[in-house]
Amino acid sequence: MKKLIRDNRTKKAELLVDETIFSVANGYLGIRGTFTEGYGTDFEYNQTYLNGFYDYYDYFYEENFTGFPQRGQKFVNLIDGQLMEFIVNNNAINISSCEVLSLKREYDLSLGMTIRRIHYKTVDNYEFIIKERKIVSSKYKELIAIEMSFESVNYDGEVLVKSYLQESIKKESKGLDPRIYNRDTRHLEITEVLTKKSRINSRTVNSNLLMTSSIYHSETLEYEGYNNKIVGKKVFDIKEGNSINIDKYIIHTSSMYDKNYISKNDKVNEEVSKLTFNDLLDFQKSYFIDFWNIAYIKVESDEFIESILNYNLYQINSSGGESSLHNIAAKGLSGEGYEGHYFWDTEIYLVPFFALTNPVKAKNLLMYRYNTLDNARNEALNLGYSKGAKIPWRTINGDETSPYYPAGSAQFHINSDVSYAIIKYYETTNDLEFMIDYGFEMLLETARFLIEALDYKNGVYHLNGVTGPDEYTTVVDDNYYTNQMLKYHFKNTYDFYNEYKNNLDKVNEKIEVTPEEIEKLLDVSNKINLPFNKELNIYAQDSSFLEKKKLDLKSIPVEKFPLLLNYHPLYLYKHQVLKQADTLLSMVLLDFEDESIYKDSFNYYEPITTHDSSLSKCIYSIAAFRLGSLEFGCKYFKEVLETDLLNIHKNTQHGLHVANLGGSYLGIVYGVLGLRIHKNYLSINPIVTKEIKGYEISIIYRGSEIKFKVGTSLEIESTKEVLIMINKRNVLIDGNYKINLQQ
Repeated sequence: MKKLIRDNRTKKAELLVDETIFSVANGYLGIRGTFTEGYGTDFEYNQTYLNGFYDYYDYFYEENFTGFPQRGQKFVNLIDGQLMEFIVNNNAINISSCEVLSLKREYDLSLGMTIRRIHYKTVDNYEFIIKERKIVSSKYKELIAIEMSFESVNYDGEVLVKSYLQESIKKESKGLDPRIYNRDTRHLEITEVLTKKSRINSRTVNSNLLMTSSIYHSETLEYEGYNNKIVGKKVFDIKEGNSINIDKYIIHTSSMYDKNYISKNDKVNEEVSKLTFNDLLDFQKSYFIDFWNIAYIKVESDEFIESILNYNLYQINSSGGESSLHNIAAKGLSGEGYEGHYFWDTEIYLVPFFALTNPVKAKNLLMYRYNTLDNARNEALNLGYSKGAKIPWRTINGDETSPYYPAGSAQFHINSDVSYAIIKYYETTNDLEFMIDYGFEMLLETARFLIEALDYKNGVYHLNGVTGPDEYTTVVDDNYYTNQMLKYHFKNTYDFYNEYKNNLDKVNEKIEVTPEEIEKLLDVSNKINLPFNKELNIYAQDSSFLEKKKLDLKSIPVEKFPLLLNYHPLYLYKHQVLKQADTLLSMVLLDFEDESIYKDSFNYYEPITTHDSSLSKCIYSIAAFRLGSLEFGCKYFKEVLETDLLNIHKNTQHGLHVANLGGSYLGIVYGVLGLRIHKNYLSINPIVTKEIKGYEISIIYRGSEIKFKVGTSLEIESTKEVLIMINKRNVLIDGNYKINLQQ
């Protein structure tokens, strides 16, 4: 397996981006790729996040209205245990005090480990090499482990090592980007410093979540305690050519996941104190062998596509799904962008990856929505409706926290997005128990809210005053994406009920399902308005979209993108301009059949789409592959792959674009392989291109491991019997299958 390698990137902007690229996580706990020895600069800011560990803060509105969220939520940066200084002649060895002669960073995806080697030269012409290996453990979810080596090239003498456990505070302003939390409010307070145990207890200021953070070293240090930190110290004698080697283990446990979180910390500490760093790597190796056996995608092309694609898949897996108590944040556990909020990103862009590679994680992500369903029911009431559930647009704990409703809670489509993910999970796994116990209840409750939101006129249902995926067009009537996804949502809910109504007694007792409301679902599905323009042969994004003036994107200077940072929303709302795929997104997700309308819709919407959202280009690439525009599809697919590594959106320093990472998976699986999941069968329409000459993709489908190998021929291996439609021809696969794809 190829390693991701980056060399000699030492400028501030490069360091901040690479903190994100070399972040490590296990879905539960994550830490950014800052230098363990620190930078010694004003932008030094170590960040560690526990999934779902959040605090509240108050919103302030000049004009406050009933139903507006009154509190925001944000991930809380934990107590920092990473910093370990190496001090020579009273000077800490770091990038601000020394010249950097070389820097090499690697990501070993087979172990989930980052490796860094940096060569420093001091003003006294002494040279030192620091080597760092870092993991967030796959076995001990609460553990960050760092192996440090401090090597002297030409120095004999004393080295003071100082290791810290302390509060992490950002030293510089973040600016005015609305996607970044800009308050100076402190959200974590230290309640106890236990020097002898190398432990700090803390709590969130408003949400009252409790945390214990501790450190352990392979060397015996002497600890000193202060009000807000613990410092371990030891003086070493070092000779030229020799090194100081110290392993540092950082353990975070929380009341959010364990009532006995303090004793849990003790237990993990005791167990890992008996293990070496290499012992922990053995656990990593075992875990990632199992992961890559299914997830790894081989691509016959330049090295770039295969290596970056699999890096993206690794980071998706590291972002969440370990527990039904959390979801996946927009930036995963790699940074503070979007305050750690969960959006629809998970259900549309990430659940497909997990459903096809790790169904347990996919179920956990959907169970988070079930576990917060009462919050969604409360939000429906809050918005003035009498029943049903409104899934929050942005949240951590399940409460709506979007202060700007036109581009937030007005996005009613999230109800059908979550339902789409439930349906596709069921079709992929055949997990009937989940559907009966949890899934159907979510399908119906989200549908009930939407039914009440509908208007009925002249035999047609309308959904007015909502926002679709395109956030440059808000609060409109009959958004095509929203209505089409609702149609799919309602029809599948109707079908499931009629097939399994005799198994739904518990749900019926809980939420009183009536035959009349089930029939209403079918009626709405058949009669929902889908605005179509015959002259253009396209579905209109909404009922008024085509009446607006087109915004000439070619006349806008490149520095004015993204538009959301440079133009007032009311200016954007008056024009035909898209932030991201909208109508095309539904066509991709629902495998729209009419090729003529599909093509004309693509040709109409793509030129007026800015792709200011990282959720966009993957969808257009999939559509292009479907339409045979292979060069266009590959262009956008490669740009999707490069989004974070090349910092295309100029904000990778705030965290990975995790939904875009999911988009890279969809691009190869939905786009190039042409895979679609249906009830009781799969379909594929595989292609190859000049850039992608062949590929191997493995999935899990209904308990069967299926491997697709595509090149001049198509080979399929399946561990169980499965029905696959191949280029519109049904084939029952039982074992091995092979056909020639060349004409």
